[in-house]
Amino acid sequence: MDELFAKAPIKKVYFKLAFPVVLGMITTMIYNLADTMFVAKTGNTDLVAGVTIGAPLFTFLIAVSDIFGLGGSSLISRLFGEKRYDLSKRISSFCLFGSVIVGIILTILLLVFAKPILILLGAKTSTYSYAFDFYRIIALGSVFIIFSLVPQNLIRTEGLAFEAMLSTMIGTIWAIILDPIFLFGLKWGATG
Repeated sequence: MDELFAKAPIKKVYFKLAFPVVLGMITTMIYNLADTMFVAKTGNTDLVAGVTIGAPLFTFLIAVSDIFGLGGSSLISRLFGEKRYDLSKRISSFCLFGSVIVGIILTILLLVFAKPILILLGAKTSTYSYAFDFYRIIALGSVFIIFSLVPQNLIRTEGLAFEAMLSTMIGTIWAIILDPIFLFGLKWGATG
């Protein structure tokens, strides 16, 4: 890694480290578009509204994971620069375990306060059941959502940007494949 930053041309460093991150982000954007298209194809405007109402929760969980993933990788990068590898290992462990603990706490809080949060997000009588179905799945998956994003950021710190991108793409492709199966085949609605 030191060799890459010290001697490699900027273009090579970009394509080795930044380009995979960009491709991973594009993949996630494509999933969001595909998911919106599948939900819209149900023709149920209340379902579309319910999923839309619950969507900020997902963004919030990504932000929480970034505290551990991006924040931790930033600190670890500086520690690598100082050649303090033992402390960087401990920080990495803290980020992983911390994300699980915070995910569990958030799951409990999100489920306990589901009704006021959904009302605050704009759920009305016609959309509440759809919004709650989607919200509940996201809340129950909080630990997994938060934890799944942290290692991707941490492994990028070690120069494994391609591997992080690959894991993002595989998960996203599976989600795109399963989306219509859950929505149309199994008719799970917002839960799907």
